[in-house]
Amino acid sequence: MKLNILKFLLPVAVIFVLTACNLSKVIEIELPEYEPQPVVEFYLEPGKPFRMLLTRSYAFFDNLGLDSTFLQNTLIDGALVMVTYNGKTDTLKNQLTADFNPIKIFNYVGQQIVPATPGTEFLLNIRLAEGTEITATTKMLSVVPIDSVVIEFSADIDTLARAITYISDDLTQKNYYRRLLNYNSLDSFPDQDFVLTDQLSQTKTIAFGTGYELAVGDTVFNTIFHVSEEYYDFIESVQLAVAGNLNPFAQPSPIKSNVQGSANPIGIFAPLVFFRDTTIVTR
Repeated sequence: MKLNILKFLLPVAVIFVLTACNLSKVIEIELPEYEPQPVVEFYLEPGKPFRMLLTRSYAFFDNLGLDSTFLQNTLIDGALVMVTYNGKTDTLKNQLTADFNPIKIFNYVGQQIVPATPGTEFLLNIRLAEGTEITATTKMLSVVPIDSVVIEFSADIDTLARAITYISDDLTQKNYYRRLLNYNSLDSFPDQDFVLTDQLSQTKTIAFGTGYELAVGDTVFNTIFHVSEEYYDFIESVQLAVAGNLNPFAQPSPIKSNVQGSANPIGIFAPLVFFRDTTIVTR
């Protein structure tokens, strides 16, 4: 029986080897022409002026050309931008400005300060130079404070410690959070950066932890953002889109936006309220 099986498999194996010698083939794929879209990033930070970054998107294979013309080709100027709230309207000026801790760039700045009152409704209206429009609405959220940050040293390696951060969650409503963890500098690449919903939590207390990777003298920046559902969906979809671009076998992931209008925009208009705790590791 074994001999008969080998007689059958041998010709099959020979055919496979011969055909496998030339398996490569050049395939040309015709990609549809990409139509750039306006990209809105408008975060309402209480205590700071209304500020927005308005840019245009690029196709995946476009040459960004990081030279003196990059900002000119990327930023969308000449738009009429208005934010209405509490019966008042602030018209933003087309002006390039920046924050440096951490670094953030804006090209539209208002005269008024963003109010911190939870529940305040905001309406965004943008008219681009060519006449198309972008609109969005959002509400201010409350700050969720950090209750405590506990430093625990390892029982196995007593020179290494971890940090556990605790917050209190309101179980009477659906909440969304963004957790940001930086070591030693806010300008450093975050060691943790993710969004989550409290739907998986059954208790009032939510804890965020690190590994045993801290030493005496290290500085830990814990930031808890209380975010809207629209912001949660936006960030999650952006992360999925980035992951999809890195995987040639992944399906394209659309960006979930809360901006809309005849300009066919993508982006987010949402409050950005956070609580930050700075902890220096000590015994």
